[in-house]
Amino acid sequence: MNWSSIRTKLIAFMLLATIIPTTVSIMISYVTTTNALKERTVAENQNLLYQGRMNLESSLEELNRNSLKVYSDPDFFRSLHYSHENISASGRQTATLQSMYQAMAGIRQVYLYVDAYRESTLYAQDFAKKASDINLYHEIPDLHDRSLFIQPPHALHSYGFQLAFPYEEDAQVLTLYRVIERVPSSERIGLLAIDLDMTFLSRISSQLYQPQHEELYIVNEDGVIMYAGNKEAIGQPIQADWYHSVRDSGQQEGHFEHNDNIYVYNRIQSTVSDWLMVKEIPTSYILSSAERTAFINILLLSVSFLVIVVATIWISVRITAPIRELVGFMSQVKSGRMSVDIESDRKDEIGILYRRFGSMMDTINNLILQEYKLKLANRTNQLRALQAQVNPHFMNNALQTIGTLALENNMKRIYSLISALARMMRYSMYNTDQPVTLQTELNHVKDYIELQKERFENGFDFRYDVEESTLQTLIPKMLIQPLVENYFKHGMNPVMENNYILIQSRLLPSFVEITVEDNGNGMPEEQYKVLQEHLQKIEQLDLEQLHIHSESETDQIGIGLINIMTRLKLYSRGKSSFKVENNQPQGFRVVLTIHVEGEPDEGTDRR
Repeated sequence: MNWSSIRTKLIAFMLLATIIPTTVSIMISYVTTTNALKERTVAENQNLLYQGRMNLESSLEELNRNSLKVYSDPDFFRSLHYSHENISASGRQTATLQSMYQAMAGIRQVYLYVDAYRESTLYAQDFAKKASDINLYHEIPDLHDRSLFIQPPHALHSYGFQLAFPYEEDAQVLTLYRVIERVPSSERIGLLAIDLDMTFLSRISSQLYQPQHEELYIVNEDGVIMYAGNKEAIGQPIQADWYHSVRDSGQQEGHFEHNDNIYVYNRIQSTVSDWLMVKEIPTSYILSSAERTAFINILLLSVSFLVIVVATIWISVRITAPIRELVGFMSQVKSGRMSVDIESDRKDEIGILYRRFGSMMDTINNLILQEYKLKLANRTNQLRALQAQVNPHFMNNALQTIGTLALENNMKRIYSLISALARMMRYSMYNTDQPVTLQTELNHVKDYIELQKERFENGFDFRYDVEESTLQTLIPKMLIQPLVENYFKHGMNPVMENNYILIQSRLLPSFVEITVEDNGNGMPEEQYKVLQEHLQKIEQLDLEQLHIHSESETDQIGIGLINIMTRLKLYSRGKSSFKVENNQPQGFRVVLTIHVEGEPDEGTDRR
């Protein structure tokens, strides 16, 4: 096995990158799943106990409000000052007890005892039983100065009355005791007891746990179990060693682990209760689910590992095989075989690499052929360049000699004209590919106008209206002078009076607008339409097409209007505009709008 091979390294790396994480994942999967299940179990049970607490608090508050009818019913309260011999008072008491009896589902009976007359009334089985001159029922617990108390579950009794239907022996109830006081004082005048069936608790509590696996405790403020899955524990003091620490914590809700069990608790706090609801969940019950999940995860990871190994080997071979083939092609090219047939029908990155390499070989072959042509062309161009250098320098030196001779003979006007012509030649000869300021271009135009004034014997008026803020704007060289020259070639009418040519410039946001206007002959309509068509065609060309177009148009029409527009768009990369207008009734106008926001981009063609 060649360890320097990409295929070997790729297979080894991908296998290690798969085996190590998979092994570590299998090792920690059980622990992670167990912790996740514990957290989820705690969260779900906290929500469950919260709903149970709300339901129990609501029911206990309803029971409390039911017992408060002894105060909210003024007729009933007044009836307590009369004995059973008062039929009206006795009937009022019976009606109120009946109302309490029917107010909530699960109320088995309602008991009333009036201390002053030692009278008791029991409403049970839809009937009222009354007794006089008797003591308070002996099985009623001592309330210890409490005005409100819920007695833990106990056997249902008849408070000493003989009922038509005896109660079942295993019937258990919760009893709410309310001491009736002579408000606003705390003097006791009687006692109300409401027996509530244990279904009151079991109906809500049975929805909060799974009896087969879990345990639920509801413990009152005295540590007595009000409800438990184990019925034998109901009514007994709780003996669990964790109870007091939870009771003394003062927290509304929480959870803890103890002796391989998870305990989730919530407090039931209402006007009549301060109970603690605790759910006991064996850890083994939670882990049984975790073990099944861990087994499934291990099985899935094992299958995934096998698939990844096969896929790794296949992908490695699939990737490296064409690379090796491409290396073979490169070796052939290195040996001098430049006509290698490199083709691939793949659509992925490897296919792109094949096509790019083939395209590169075609380009290299073309460049080799072009190199010989360029060598010949360069030799020809060098000869032409040497020849082109001779004439301009000779003409410039000759003009300087003639100008000096004119000055020596006191012919200042001739010297001025020759100097203007010399400056124009130098301006057009040097740095033709570099931009110039508008000030420099206008100086060249002024030299040209000076010569034309002499030629036409001042037969025209040159108007100059240029804003100072635009003079430092960079523009392509020889952009304005050809527009002025067109006027003298095609537009000027020597026999017409008031001939003029106007150059204006003004600064706009991000642009400089330059206008060249005259009142000459204008452009014939047919020629004007042809020009507009050319200009619209150029407007639709991109920059690469403009390079080609500028060369072809220059060959055809020299430095005409189309050539100027092309150079302007190339210089500003399409951000400037060129517009021509036939003035009415006569004349011609060219408007250049040049973009000046920032410096021109590097590489911009500025011909």
